[in-house]
Amino acid sequence: MNPLLQFPFVGLGPQLCLGAGLLAALAAGMSQRLPRGFLRAVVLFVLASSTLLAGLTVPGAYGPLIRIDGLGVSWQFLFYLGAVPYALSLAEDEVPAALALGSVLGMALLAVSGNLLMLFIGLEFMSLPAYLLVSRGGGRSGQAEEAAVKYFFAGGLAGALFLLGMALYYAATKSLALVGAAGTMAEAGVALMGVAALFKLGAVPLHFWLPDAYEAASPELAGLMSTSMKSAGLLLLLRLLALTPSSEFAACLPALGALTAVVGAISALRQERLQRLLAYSSIAHAGNLVLGAGAWAAQGALPAGTAPLFFYLASYAFMSNGAFAFLRASGIGSRAELKGYALRAPLKAALFAALLLALAGIPPTAGFLAKLLIFWEAVKAGLWAPVAGAGLAALLSLGYYLGLIRDMYFEESRAPSKTPIEVSAAFSGVVWACAVPAAVLGLAPWLVGGLAGWLAP
Repeated sequence: MNPLLQFPFVGLGPQLCLGAGLLAALAAGMSQRLPRGFLRAVVLFVLASSTLLAGLTVPGAYGPLIRIDGLGVSWQFLFYLGAVPYALSLAEDEVPAALALGSVLGMALLAVSGNLLMLFIGLEFMSLPAYLLVSRGGGRSGQAEEAAVKYFFAGGLAGALFLLGMALYYAATKSLALVGAAGTMAEAGVALMGVAALFKLGAVPLHFWLPDAYEAASPELAGLMSTSMKSAGLLLLLRLLALTPSSEFAACLPALGALTAVVGAISALRQERLQRLLAYSSIAHAGNLVLGAGAWAAQGALPAGTAPLFFYLASYAFMSNGAFAFLRASGIGSRAELKGYALRAPLKAALFAALLLALAGIPPTAGFLAKLLIFWEAVKAGLWAPVAGAGLAALLSLGYYLGLIRDMYFEESRAPSKTPIEVSAAFSGVVWACAVPAAVLGLAPWLVGGLAGWLAP
C-alpha cells in the first residue's frame, strides 16, 4: 500500500472539509459586511465538497481510531444529502451555520469510527449542536427552551448509558476496538450502548423527547433531525449489532421496532399540528428501521445486507425533507389551515400529496419499495409477528396521510385568510426536488442490488 495512504488524515478528507467550513463560518461572524447569502453558500459548498471527498476516500484502517468501509462511506452521503435543505434556510447568522456544520461533522466522525471511543466522540459531537439549534426555536410552539432542555437531559442520559456500556464491554474484552465478542458482560455492554442509538432514532420508550423537539424547531431543522440524525443513529446501531449479532438485545429489536411503529402511527392519528404529526410519523418510520436492523442482525449482520436500510433512509430523506419544506414554503401549521389548500395552490398541493403518498407507502412510490424491502428481509429472518405489527402500523398510517390529502382536496377552508408569508424560492425548489424522487424511486428496484454490491467489502 502507498505509504501516503497509511497516513491517518488522508482518509478524513470530508471531516477536514467540514471542520474547515465550521471555522470559516465562525470567522465570518467577525466580519461586519458579509455578502448576502455568503454563509449559505459556504455551507452548501462544504457539503458538496465533503460528498465528493467521501466518494474519493480509500477504504482501510487509518490508525486505531479510524476505519473506513463501504458502510461508512455510503452513510456519509445520507448525512450530507439530508443537511442540504437546512443549509438553504440559513440566513446571515454564523451561529446556526457553525452549529449545523458541527453536528454534521459529528455524524461524519461516527461514520469512520473504528473504535468505541470514537463512536462516542462522534455521537456527542453530533448531539451537542443539535440541543442549541433546537433552543433557538424557529417553530410554532413557542416553547423552544423547554424542548431543548428535555432533549438535552434525555441525550445526557443516553450518553451516560453509552459510557457505562463501553466500560462493561472493555471489562469483558480488554479492548475498545469494533471487533466481535461473546459473553454476558460484552452483550450487556452492547445493549447499554444500543440504548443511545435507539434514543437517536426515537424508538419507544425513548421517544418522549422527539415530538416536542421537532415542533419547537423550525421545519427545516426538523427535516435535518428526522433524516441525517436518524441515519446516524441507525449507523451507530448497526455498528453495535455487528459486535454481538446473536445477542438477546439484537433478538428484541424486531418486536421493539414493530411496537415503535404502532405507537407512532396511533399517536399521529390524534394530532392537529402538522409538524407534530410529522414528528410522530418519524417515530413510526423509525420503528421500521429498527425492525430492519433486527432482521439484518438475525441474518448474520453482513455488510451487503444493509442495502434495504440504506434505500429506506435515502427515500426517507426525500420524503421527510420534502414534507417539512412544504410546511415552510406554504406557511401552514395545522390541519385546519390545510383544508381547501388545493384550490388556493394546486401545484404545491399536488407535490405535498405525492410526498404523503410516498410516506404512506402507496405503490409505486419510493416509500412502498422501501417498506417492502424491510418487510421482506424480516420475513426471510422468520420474524412473522413483528412484520404483522409493522404492517398494522402502515395500515393505521393511512388514516392521517390520506386524511391530509382529503383535507386539501375535499374539505372547505374555514380558517380565516392569512397574509401570505415571504419565503425563499429555494424552499419551493426543495419541495420539487424531493417530491419527484419520492414518487419515482419505487420504480427502480434494481438500485438495491447495486447498493448491496457497493456496501459489501
